[in-house]
Amino acid sequence: MLETLTILLVAHLVADFPLQPDWMIRHKRRPAVLGLHVLIVVVVAALALGGWPAAVLLILCVTHLAMDAVKVYLLEDSLGSFTLDQVVHLLVILFLAVLFPHTAALGWWARLPGQLAVGYLVCLCLLGGVIASLMVGAIVIRRATAPFTRQLSADIPGLDKGGTYIGWLERALVMLLILIGQPAGVGFLITAKSILRFGDVRDSGQRKLTEYIIIGTFMSFGWGLAIAVLTRVAMQHWMPGLGGAALLAP
Repeated sequence: MLETLTILLVAHLVADFPLQPDWMIRHKRRPAVLGLHVLIVVVVAALALGGWPAAVLLILCVTHLAMDAVKVYLLEDSLGSFTLDQVVHLLVILFLAVLFPHTAALGWWARLPGQLAVGYLVCLCLLGGVIASLMVGAIVIRRATAPFTRQLSADIPGLDKGGTYIGWLERALVMLLILIGQPAGVGFLITAKSILRFGDVRDSGQRKLTEYIIIGTFMSFGWGLAIAVLTRVAMQHWMPGLGGAALLAP
């Protein structure tokens, strides 16, 4: 069951985030674009499973289409609707893993030699962790801090999408430090970012901006730490000997 759950979960993350670019999100109210996204979800799941299990893919297709249609046509674009959408998708994946536990074992990857099959699952865990940390984290943090952004009296100067790339980099570094068994380095990252941000908030009259930056920083590091720890646990489940030293080994 865990193999099926892992594969379907990572396939969902791949299809719903890196393979769903901004233009697709903006035009998702068009039936053709919505249908294309659902097709990508099904194809990625099939490729990851290494086969075409009809019942699993049909349920995945219908439920994903239904939930995305509800979100696009009936719900506002908010953190609440995003969370509901993802929770429903994850519950469907869990349901499929319980109802069809041997689906993954019938796919192509199960025919690989022992270590390669395990390595496939470990790589999927790492890929899923990176997507959840960087891309999902960016969406969650941006929408969670939106009410605070609206309270700022003026636009915050900066590079276009600069904050997004900073968040990606810091959460990627957090994941790297956790995976190689150096969690103490996260404290150094927080300190370094605080020093770099000091120039932005040195004016005592910028209290709102100060609090906004602190909230965003702790959300980003907190999310990055949580996902990194879960990713390491998942990878070590499939390969128990995989530790910091192993990850550093050539």
